[in-house]
Amino acid sequence: MHNYPQYKPLRNLLRRYNLRGSIEDIWWYFQAVDLPSSNERVWTGQSFTKLKQIIYKWEIAILAREIILNATPEGKLRLRPWQNMAHVVNLLRQVDNDMAGAHMTPERAYNSLAPTGQLQFPWQRQRQFNPLMRYFKLFSAPDVEHLLVRETGVCTKEWFFVGFAAAGLLQKECGISAHQDYRPFGIELDRSKTVFEKLSQPFEELREKVSDAARYDDTWMYTWNPLEAKPLVGLDPMHPERLHCPIPYYVLKRASQGLFYEITAAEGFNNPFGASFQAYLGEVLRETFQSSPFTIYEEREYKVGRDRKDGVDWILTDDQANLFIECKAKRMTAGAKSAVDPLIIGQQVDYLAKAVVQLYKNIADALGGHTHWPRNDRPIFPLVVTLEDWYLFGTSADLLAEGVRTKMANANLDLTWLDTMPYTVASCEDFEDVSPTIAEVGIHKFFSLKQAGGRQNWMIQLYAKENFNEAYRKTVPRELFREEWNRILPENVLPFKLKSADSSSH
Repeated sequence: MHNYPQYKPLRNLLRRYNLRGSIEDIWWYFQAVDLPSSNERVWTGQSFTKLKQIIYKWEIAILAREIILNATPEGKLRLRPWQNMAHVVNLLRQVDNDMAGAHMTPERAYNSLAPTGQLQFPWQRQRQFNPLMRYFKLFSAPDVEHLLVRETGVCTKEWFFVGFAAAGLLQKECGISAHQDYRPFGIELDRSKTVFEKLSQPFEELREKVSDAARYDDTWMYTWNPLEAKPLVGLDPMHPERLHCPIPYYVLKRASQGLFYEITAAEGFNNPFGASFQAYLGEVLRETFQSSPFTIYEEREYKVGRDRKDGVDWILTDDQANLFIECKAKRMTAGAKSAVDPLIIGQQVDYLAKAVVQLYKNIADALGGHTHWPRNDRPIFPLVVTLEDWYLFGTSADLLAEGVRTKMANANLDLTWLDTMPYTVASCEDFEDVSPTIAEVGIHKFFSLKQAGGRQNWMIQLYAKENFNEAYRKTVPRELFREEWNRILPENVLPFKLKSADSSSH
């Protein structure tokens, strides 16, 4: 399916827009919608309405991609005033609707739920302290940081400092110089310049990458945005150090969780990174479940006959139930996130299905008395915790359930366990968020209710809010490892304040 004719009206319109001016306008609109303190209103023809109510952050990010692809230095139009922006956004939405065209079927519409969630849900999360601390700890693990320094010449603390300082400045203005001097904070010029080189690219290179990634079918809206990898763009070949940033959030993201891009292809990446994530989750468990009736067991090798096996990553027990936890650092590929085709989605989800079944195999060995876990007769709940959220619902959730059942049958595992020991897949962010609720109400009460009433595929954060609202509201506003933050970035040198879950600043 190739629906480029449906795209041409948007292309033709954006060619009339000025490149630099439109990037600056996109920056303004994004800040107006993204900043909690923003109260910008526009005249819609009927009333003055908050921008946050009529345009979404993911739409602004997509528009940034399309401006990069189509706007010109000679263009006369700007995205401000609002009437111009409204016209462009309405056409962008129309193109999204038209891309499927006559090919849209109920099945394909259902399959599109997965990429729609991948596109929209990350933007709906509040900027919080915990994810930043999580990624600092992951990339500061000695074996992981060794890879980062080997590949970039810049240590984790320097990456975070330069990236966060740049993100803070970009909340106030659209442009930044790659020659920013951080030597007063102990960061040499060559290292800060390396960070800016990694975060930026000339406009022509960016336009080529956007063009290469473009798909003119019903995945058009979902295709990966190259600004995520390099959010700073150089518009002036005579002054390549002068950089523009239409979406400041991408800088913060790229300098934290996006450090993954720097080391993912490095030799020896998988084992240290996976071990770092497993160790981090152990820290979260110890921080949350500190006292009786909870006991934490970490991974320990064991043997079944002559076969050596790795144990389950973590086991958490209380006086009512057991939680067997497997940690998975793998992220879903960009291609699968934007896919409507179940075959493409299924190739990625198959990885999680294998992880779930491996967890059941470990449980079988534990029940057989082969591990260090003191066997008891309390219920067992398997939990796979992913570093990043896979947003499993619709097609992806169906494929996971099907894959787990098939692989369990092939492994001669008891299929009734899917009912008596139902598994859950959750992101680390959601587990951090709800683990105090689990500590408050107990493992059995929390996870047994999740399997009833069609809640099995609910994200556990939503599930906790809906079913344990009082406990959730009481326990959720916490900042993990806050006392360690000054080791990274003392707040008195930050040009902005970090946001917590329930307050605007600290």
